[in-house]
Amino acid sequence: MAAAAGDQLPRIDFSGVAPSAPERWAAARAHVMAALRTYGCFEAQYPALTPELRAGLFGRAVRPVFALPADAKRRNSYGPGKPFHGYLGELPGLPAYESLAIVDGHKPGPVQAFADLVFFPDSGANHTAAFCESVHGVASRMAELEGVVRRMVMEGLLGVAAGEQEEGLPSSSMWHLFRMSEYGAPVAGAGEKEREVRYGSHQDTNSLSVICQDEVDGLEMQTRDGDWVLVHPEPESLVVMAGNALRAWSNGRVYAPFHRVSVGGEETRYSAMLFSVPGGESMVRAPEELVDEEDGHPRRRFRDYDYDEFVRFCVSEEGVRHQDKLKAFCGL
Repeated sequence: MAAAAGDQLPRIDFSGVAPSAPERWAAARAHVMAALRTYGCFEAQYPALTPELRAGLFGRAVRPVFALPADAKRRNSYGPGKPFHGYLGELPGLPAYESLAIVDGHKPGPVQAFADLVFFPDSGANHTAAFCESVHGVASRMAELEGVVRRMVMEGLLGVAAGEQEEGLPSSSMWHLFRMSEYGAPVAGAGEKEREVRYGSHQDTNSLSVICQDEVDGLEMQTRDGDWVLVHPEPESLVVMAGNALRAWSNGRVYAPFHRVSVGGEETRYSAMLFSVPGGESMVRAPEELVDEEDGHPRRRFRDYDYDEFVRFCVSEEGVRHQDKLKAFCGL
């Protein structure tokens, strides 16, 4: 792992990292755990996501889908009970921001269903096929990396692999949301230093987030001292970030950082994100092994909670008043 310098995140190379290479796996796992405890995030060099796949995603999928008419993008909906699963746009306080999402977007079927819905009848079969190939090629590899990191967290904290024991955060009910976002550039003539916030300060509600950005930086992380720094990942890297579900499950051992998105200069920013989300009827809860007197965690810090109820709290009138929404919702 490259040490974090200045405003940079720790950088971890996942080349050749696999359980079949135990020494390399153990070394990478130690770096992952150190980064998540201290920063709550890190930069991942993941060669399986090639530059060609990344270029295809933004060139053949992300930019074309945001160029569609507004009515087509609004068809990306999962019903009134799940308003944040699909299209987001024209929202108060979020100028020049649009986002579309695919539930289980790392699987071919949901990607094809999304393409059939939003592109029809605006584009032909060839364009739809290019979109599906590009999205699945990237999202599936982002899901692979998320699974590797999640397994390392389980081993690092419990000494077991994901799937063997994930009390309160079971692999069997974990699902993924693939989201594509567009952040409009500031007014013409604005300098790079004249940055405008396009998505304000927040912690992710989910377990782990994997972020793939195009060429334009914009992700800002808040340090523990309260300073905002612009993240500059390497062109071939992904950013992996912990959310509040993992923070609660780990009984506070994993840090969930505040972050936001800003834009500067004259270029629109595009990014793709894969979120791992607790699902089913299981409550998010810290395993008994993580409620002990080690590492300054002498007691349970959060009560058990239903993930969907927490999300609804975050967007409620009461929830928006709190900066640390997890602590307000279920802190002990």
